Order: sequence, then C-alpha cells, then structure tokens
Amino acid sequence: MDSLHFLVGREQELDDLIRSPQHWDPVPVACRDVDVNLYHPEDGERPAEDLLAACVACADRLQCLALALRAEDAETRHGWYGGVGPADRDRIAAMLRLSVETTPLPDRALTAIRLGRDGWRVNDIAHVLGCSRRTVQRYLRSVR
Repeated sequence: MDSLHFLVGREQELDDLIRSPQHWDPVPVACRDVDVNLYHPEDGERPAEDLLAACVACADRLQCLALALRAEDAETRHGWYGGVGPADRDRIAAMLRLSVETTPLPDRALTAIRLGRDGWRVNDIAHVLGCSRRTVQRYLRSVR
C-alpha cells in the first residue's frame, strides 16, 4: 500500500465517510470537466498520469474513494476513484474490514452522483440515464 500513504492516520475518517455519507461536504472536484470514462479505461489499464495527478491534489479525494468503497460490488471493482485502482481498493476494504454484504449502488446511481458533482442539472441527468427526476434526486440524496 505504498501508493496509499495519504491514508495513514485517516483510516477512521475514511471509514466514517463510507458509513455516514450524509456528512459529505459538496466541494469542487478535480475531475469536474473531465470525461469520467477516462477513469475507467478498458482492460484494467491505468488512466493517464495527468488524470491521476489531479486525483492526488483533489480536496474530494477521500470522499471519492469512500463513494467507491461504499457503492461498488467488491467482486467487480473497476475504474479509479480518488486516484486508487481496484486492487488497492480491495486492500483498503480488507484493512477497514468492510462488509461485502453492503448493497452496492447501481451503476447509474454512481453516474448520477458523479454528474451531479460535476454541476449537471437533475433534468439533464434524468434524460441521459433514462429515468425520472425523482430517481435522480434519490440517487443524489444517497450521498448527502
């Protein structure tokens, strides 16, 4: 976990963010105007180094990582959150003793949350995802 030195001494903070997402503060994210698909390259490759460097400097890094650990299916981790890839998230989950029983958010909920943080309007998110405004609002509330 050498690449995860930023977590040293912040394990409890991360655990609290995972278990109590309503305490998250809406602050700007480094990937605001970046195509989120770039953080999910094909075949498990690493994203471009400049993208990961933006994660390292991001004020939301720990929140982004917490979102992934809270929402994703441990059996199918994919993509990079908070600059952390799937294998490292496996190690973090084991270190924090996260339950695999947690029901992950659906992929479109994760997309709605990311788009909402990127400043998209609820109507636009609903249109892209093919769901109702109410569904998008429920997804967005799941991390408040």
